[in-house]
Amino acid sequence: MNRHERRKLEVREKILAAAFDLFLAQGAAATTIEEICERADVANRTFFNHFATRQDMIRALAERRLVNLHDVVFARVDEAIPARLVGVFDDIAVALAKSGDAYRELIGEMLATSGYGIQRGFNLHDTFSELVKEGVARGEVSAAHDAETLADIIVGALSGGIVNWTVDRTYSLETNLHNLAVALADLLSAG
Repeated sequence: MNRHERRKLEVREKILAAAFDLFLAQGAAATTIEEICERADVANRTFFNHFATRQDMIRALAERRLVNLHDVVFARVDEAIPARLVGVFDDIAVALAKSGDAYRELIGEMLATSGYGIQRGFNLHDTFSELVKEGVARGEVSAAHDAETLADIIVGALSGGIVNWTVDRTYSLETNLHNLAVALADLLSAG
């Protein structure tokens, strides 16, 4: 990567970091592009050189978050795949439940704006497809259904639970994501 490309990436990261901080501090809906630019110390046109729209910037924030999820899923190499899935769902639930109302709003905004990468070919779906394929190869996941379909089901359950949490203050994310993961583990199990 040359100096120009590094500088461009640095500016993009400054914009994303500023947006994330402001979204957490005052909420996504209340944060303007002008405030993001001011916090990142860039001109408004610089923002638009990196992101065509506010939704594109939110999509980039979502994608950045999903890269971390891949690392979390594959850090649990000693666990059987069905148990790993339950652990990952539990970890996600605990982290989100502790994150506070501003983060809940941000996650809701990311889901509404970008689908949070749930479509096939995006990070979240690809992560779970890779997990299913690993499970099949290890003999821990049934090969009765293709990996893409099973990844669709896993992502649908995870995103559905998170959507419920973003819109219903009484929804217990920890209990419900755990229950969803246990049901998914049963569905996936080869034995």
